[in-house]
Amino acid sequence: MFKLAVLVGFPRLPSPFDAFGKRAPLLGESIDRRRSGRGISGIALKAGVLKIILETRGVCYISLMKTLSPFRIILVYSLFLGWTASLFAMEQVILDTDPSYDPDDMGCMAMLHGMANAGELEILAVMNVFHHEESPLAISATNAFYNRAAIPVGDYKVLPKEPAPETNYDWFLAHHYPRTLATSDDAPDATSLYREILASAEPKSVTILVVGTMHNLEQLLKSGPDAHSPLSGIDLVERSVKLVASMGGNFIDGKGYDRTNWGGADALCRDDRTWACLVEEQNAVSRYVLEHCPAPFVASGWENGNGQFNGAEQGDVRTGQGLKKLSEGHIVRVAYEKHFATRGGSHKIDRHSNDQCALLYGARGARYYYHAFVDGKITLSPTGEVCWKPTPGGIQGYVAKKASDAALAEVIETLMMSPVMDRDLTAPTAPGDLRLGSGHAGKELTWTPALEDTPGNWIAYYNVYQGDDFLGRAHGLRFGLNDPVDSGDAPYRVTAVNVAGIEGPAGILGG
Repeated sequence: MFKLAVLVGFPRLPSPFDAFGKRAPLLGESIDRRRSGRGISGIALKAGVLKIILETRGVCYISLMKTLSPFRIILVYSLFLGWTASLFAMEQVILDTDPSYDPDDMGCMAMLHGMANAGELEILAVMNVFHHEESPLAISATNAFYNRAAIPVGDYKVLPKEPAPETNYDWFLAHHYPRTLATSDDAPDATSLYREILASAEPKSVTILVVGTMHNLEQLLKSGPDAHSPLSGIDLVERSVKLVASMGGNFIDGKGYDRTNWGGADALCRDDRTWACLVEEQNAVSRYVLEHCPAPFVASGWENGNGQFNGAEQGDVRTGQGLKKLSEGHIVRVAYEKHFATRGGSHKIDRHSNDQCALLYGARGARYYYHAFVDGKITLSPTGEVCWKPTPGGIQGYVAKKASDAALAEVIETLMMSPVMDRDLTAPTAPGDLRLGSGHAGKELTWTPALEDTPGNWIAYYNVYQGDDFLGRAHGLRFGLNDPVDSGDAPYRVTAVNVAGIEGPAGILGG
């Protein structure tokens, strides 16, 4: 009898087998989650029978059995490992958000940290698009609360900042929780940070999750060549972005009126909901993005999370009340309670989940959550009317709920209640292959990535030194040296910093 058992492990990731119609597991469902079940959980070979079990978070997706000779078993096994290595790539996401009045944005950040805990994704950066001084600070405080204080925070710099009302949750979080950013001035310009990250990203590898307005995305698309890349913003997005997922629009049977994120609509404007009235500037920004974005663009309209709005009778996905089970000082619970404190009291804190519904699709795909209509074109009129039509070669679309409101709410709220991981003090490795050369913008230092293999941890950025002099921070794999310090022949040193803020040993050039 020929008998062999092999167990291999890969990071836990969204399943690539949705096309097979298999049900994907959810964090928080009543499922036996064996901690060994990460990626490919088992390959069992017995009596010439090959059984391949693909497992993510403890749930079997496919059991494939073939009667093969031992030689062919080994051949298939080798081919299978190469195939899976190409499929099981960690999702890399950038969240573009506007924490200020509605706490959904905090729910989205909590969801991403929960998915990061499970090894589903890496949060490359969080971009703020709101004009409150405290908005980027609240993001910084949230990342720090989840022991990932070094995640870069970008900021929309076009408009001047103003203080948030002291009744707002962004004000409270900024003034009561530890954070890395001292002021909003410490946050880099979102456009520059986008360009730097995308310039070093692998092709078609980054998902941008937009749950606020699209001002940052518009600025990125309109940007020109800079020190980070010779490409225009449009070309850079086309090269590096896998998907843009946005909360916005309205797609009941493919058409409707935007409610707020894309500029609102004349048709929804009333005295008791002026926030839904048309904002022409915001509408113009959204139209520019929809007309010029070269990456696949998929929207989740308000009918998914708040389907009873305006008499639509589409059901509501309500989340938040479960946060009451968390500790009283939990930053997400506090954000929700502060929001409701001026809206009837903080005893009942559940609300619609528009932003979270969009993020769920962008981070995990349609799975059994949604029907996805993605082979068309979205148009937005100057008065706020939205329409999607299938189009040959189209790469824009929307999602409609497939799962029940209760099922979606359970998934979302469970992710929002994800535990805070202990801060890992293990340092990343040193970056390798440091080289000094000429880039498109002049003299530059380049290197190969450092490694960080602790689950739930990844490289946030690199520090660049010459001798003992700190030259700056890089959010990619290159650093411009047009204005190097006068350190003589001192060697260049580059260190990696992981999201927990732990700096690793230096890769060294010269000296």
